[in-house]
Amino acid sequence: MLLDSFSFFLVFLTVFVLFLSLFYPSSSPLILSFMFLPCFFVFSSSNIFLLYFFYEFSLVPILFIILKWGSYPERSVRSMMLLVYTSIFAFPFLGCLSLFFSIQGSFSCFMVGSLVFSPLATYIAFCCFAVKLPIYGLHYWLPMAHVEAPTFGSIILAGILLKLGGVGLLRLGAIFSMGVLRMRLFCYLLGFLLVSAVVCCFQSDFKRLVAYSSVFHMIVIPLLLLASLELGNKVLLGTIVFHGLSSPILFMLVGLVYSIYSTRQLVLIRGILLISPLLSLFLSLSFFFTLSAPPFPSFYSEVFVFVSVYSINSFSLLVFIPVIFFSLVYNLNWFTSLLFSRVRTGQTTVRQLSYGFLYPLFLAFFLSFFSLFLISFL
Repeated sequence: MLLDSFSFFLVFLTVFVLFLSLFYPSSSPLILSFMFLPCFFVFSSSNIFLLYFFYEFSLVPILFIILKWGSYPERSVRSMMLLVYTSIFAFPFLGCLSLFFSIQGSFSCFMVGSLVFSPLATYIAFCCFAVKLPIYGLHYWLPMAHVEAPTFGSIILAGILLKLGGVGLLRLGAIFSMGVLRMRLFCYLLGFLLVSAVVCCFQSDFKRLVAYSSVFHMIVIPLLLLASLELGNKVLLGTIVFHGLSSPILFMLVGLVYSIYSTRQLVLIRGILLISPLLSLFLSLSFFFTLSAPPFPSFYSEVFVFVSVYSINSFSLLVFIPVIFFSLVYNLNWFTSLLFSRVRTGQTTVRQLSYGFLYPLFLAFFLSFFSLFLISFL
């Protein structure tokens, strides 16, 4: 077992997200326990085979959640899409594990210093974990899974499962051919970082918008891995933890807004400032948290992301400037649409808001802000 900063903070994040999921009546403590087990071993295991085994085992609970509590009849097809995307690269990775064991005689992460994967094995291993992030190009299953999943399923998917791929990349980073990856993937990742920000600007479904914004944030993780800096590893941990705290809150807001308006279309969701000032406050805090604006600690993480990627190539600055602009555009899009747009008579049916629905959201904000300042202190 590993007892480092990554395992400590990510196990804490797992407990935090699963605790929030318990407040939803459709969630099951037994299913959440089965979700905690593989995530705990992925974050804490020093054995690469166990990491891979529990990485794949984590699919079982989330597939069950989507199939049992999914919103639409197409949920079986979407679940199969998630399974296929993950399996395409998971089975070839078994060959890489066999190669690793035949040379090292062990699956221990502490023995990776004397072995470097060949370029082909590096690509297979990279894609095996990058599909769970997911990086752009291997991401199509994520918006579909989020649309089909219930609110607590989306909270688990965004808060925990997207972090498994980043941890896998970090643990195997020492045996990757970094020179090959940096030469082949740097421009790809940088280009699609910009593309994913532009795609977010064209989303009209609030839940799909939050899902694509997760793709936008997670593509930063392999970029930090390519930087191969001690600063990059610390920023990678900060990016994972801060996204794990902010994305569940956004999906809780999506579910709450859907319970009021019975729709997720931004064109139809208007005038929340008049309906509920308290919910508007939560939306405003989520907006600044997602935007990584000061004084939130995620602001420092975003700044050091630019520094780490700039150390690879100064050309990246020309991409990050429009990325920041488009990030502001799509965040302002949902923020102004929900809060400040004028309600049209007969546009949509608005259900009466019960403030009992805000208790989980209030608890999430309290715990996340307390956690943020605790993490910053540590």
